[in-house]
Amino acid sequence: MARTLIFDAPGHATLIDEQLPRPLAGQIAVEAELSLVSAGTERTMLSKASVYPVRPGYSMVGRVTEVGSGVTCFAAGDRVMAHVGHASHAVLDQRFALKLPDNVRSEDATFAVVGAMAIYAVRLAGLQLGDAVLIFGQGLIGLVATQIARIAGATPIGVIDVVEERLALARELGADFAIHARDRDGLEQLNRSLPGGGPAASIDLCAIPSAIDTAVAVTRRGGRVVTGSLMPGGHHVDVYGRAWMAGVSIVGAYFNARPWQLDATETTPPADWPIRLTNAGRYQGSEIATSLGDIEVFIRMLSCDRLRLQCLVGESVTAGEAPGMFMRLPHSNTLGHFIRWQPG
Repeated sequence: MARTLIFDAPGHATLIDEQLPRPLAGQIAVEAELSLVSAGTERTMLSKASVYPVRPGYSMVGRVTEVGSGVTCFAAGDRVMAHVGHASHAVLDQRFALKLPDNVRSEDATFAVVGAMAIYAVRLAGLQLGDAVLIFGQGLIGLVATQIARIAGATPIGVIDVVEERLALARELGADFAIHARDRDGLEQLNRSLPGGGPAASIDLCAIPSAIDTAVAVTRRGGRVVTGSLMPGGHHVDVYGRAWMAGVSIVGAYFNARPWQLDATETTPPADWPIRLTNAGRYQGSEIATSLGDIEVFIRMLSCDRLRLQCLVGESVTAGEAPGMFMRLPHSNTLGHFIRWQPG
């Protein structure tokens, strides 16, 4: 029996009990240890989903309890990161899980999907070593993206937010300039100091429609604006205004717009008649960055101690406390929370 968290109406969260099937071929069953709440995204889903109920969450750490037929990469007892919602137990396709190294803390590994989203946004920015970048929004994903941009060699890194505490934290985590969203003079002064009169790339992670317009206005000629926010209802951008005149590219960064992984299919030698297709496993070396590939990169960063994440979590709650925590989200500026599914 699984305890699953859902949003059953605008602003309301609850736990339900569900009977899960045993894993089929290619599936695994996982018992959750903890899951990460990305407050910004899930705050939006809680209050503005197009249809209810909603099953929030997308990054959990737990232990494999059972595997279906054909599963060779996992065994019972393995500690894994799983791309699933908030629940005490889950049955999922093995492709949406990743075995974790022993030196990676479970608390850090719950950031795997959030971290991969940040990596994806920075990838799409097309940064070269020494390029200036401006990141709009220093929520959970934004603060991870600031660290990823620093690792990628962006120089300088500017960030914008409306919460002073987040700006201060961004400075601690590697931002060179932290500007309040209402400080237009500060933004103009930063732009004047940059080669080309603006950042080479601007990344929107704040879910405020006007940020896209500002990003287009300040990004230098031939630069890129990466739109990575969840904004229900969308936003109309003037693509034939400055974006057209200055050759600014506007790039969508929806996490699931690309393949989750690439599988390689090969043919048997012609002498082996009839020629057959064989599954050759995961495709490596492609120029296409996949979601699972970016999760693996993020886990390697954790394994090499490249990131600071625990300062981004404000509260840890038990499963029974989780609905109340969610219903407080619309009235808070918190970044992230843990839901601990195991007692003790």
